Amino acid sequence: MTDESAWRRDIKHFLDGARYRIRHHTGLYADEDLIGAVLHACRQAEQGCAPDLRLEEARREIEARCRRLAQAADRFADRDFARLGALRSQALAAVDTFQDIVLHKSRLREAGHSAGAFLRRQAL
Repeated sequence: MTDESAWRRDIKHFLDGARYRIRHHTGLYADEDLIGAVLHACRQAEQGCAPDLRLEEARREIEARCRRLAQAADRFADRDFARLGALRSQALAAVDTFQDIVLHKSRLREAGHSAGAFLRRQAL
């Protein structure tokens, strides 16, 4: 297995945990911390990536979407299942966007470490 497939698998593994939490969040229990669990998975997935503006913006978007979902799914809130489904889809889309950014940054990081760039240079 190549290094690329290993880090792809790890990133996908962490963010699949976040997706699972979003899909199965009920809001019925006081100890459910959707935002904390999803952001923890994001921090795990982005280990080794240099912080930048796009990554920070994607993380803020995930936090905002999860906060809206948690508020709508709260056990004391009126339950509109169509709205919950839409908010759940928006949160999942934000995680997908975050995954794309992390994979792109990891790909760039690996390309910088590759010796192939030096081998393709023309001789003087």
